Amino acid sequence: MEIYFKGGKGIEKPVDFDGVEIKEGNILTSDNFDDFFSFDFYKKNFPEWTEEDIFNRKHTPTYIVKWNEKGFYYAVGINQELYLHDFRFKHTKIVSQK
Repeated sequence: MEIYFKGGKGIEKPVDFDGVEIKEGNILTSDNFDDFFSFDFYKKNFPEWTEEDIFNRKHTPTYIVKWNEKGFYYAVGINQELYLHDFRFKHTKIVSQK
């Protein structure tokens, strides 16, 4: 059994929520395009948020995609110490392409 993180073997052509291939330098939203983050989630945890607040939160530029010399993509937070593994890319949307 190969350990994903130790080996650094990533997804060859990761895609975002819309199926667009992700490349180095792309700016991504947070990974809130996951079934877990439904409108019910926001209504329960953030009852004062409007639909516009939720939309803005989900579409905020959050990560920049980088290439690891071990041969895989990952993403780091733009304005804070965040890290996103490539298997979570499918729950983001590309905001800006390089």
